[in-house]
Amino acid sequence: MDTAGALRAEVGAGLGEGAGTMLLVLGDYWQPDRDERTEIGELVRRAKDQGDPGAASELAGRFASLATALPEAADGLPRLVVPVPAGDGDRPDLAAKLASSLAAAGVGEYRPSLVVKGNPTPRMRHLEPERRAEVAASAGYRVREPVAGRQIVVVDDVVLTGTTLDAVAACLHDAGAASVTAAAAARTRRR
Repeated sequence: MDTAGALRAEVGAGLGEGAGTMLLVLGDYWQPDRDERTEIGELVRRAKDQGDPGAASELAGRFASLATALPEAADGLPRLVVPVPAGDGDRPDLAAKLASSLAAAGVGEYRPSLVVKGNPTPRMRHLEPERRAEVAASAGYRVREPVAGRQIVVVDDVVLTGTTLDAVAACLHDAGAASVTAAAAARTRRR
């Protein structure tokens, strides 16, 4: 849902080379006209930065509503729901919790280890947008099981430029995925 409370589906919006990839966003992180978090932004902050399990659970419950925005699986096989591989911090993995809630809402099979990250990287939010593609490429994302012909939903907690989602989607497409849809709890902007 956006700041007005309506789910947004954007095609290729800010997903770099992944133009044409649908991005489902639960809401904005910041108020559009000021540096104040939205309700979704505050839940993400509490869950991700403070490790608040109550905020993570509330956000996951709301995130499950994205299930209604996805078209039916075209091939009769269940979609695979994949979190972006965890960062290198010691906080609970919010993307995994969100992906699990989406799978539990009937979107598809939850596959937390389908895509793995070969190399540690800094948190993207600490990098200038111009450096993010280089850092995402250095992460060494790889697919650990066959995905040829499958429809995949990749879940991240927050999206700014879409660089991480784009890198994971490219990895899945290179492995033969039929389609990749991206979903995030919040879309943020440079402050």
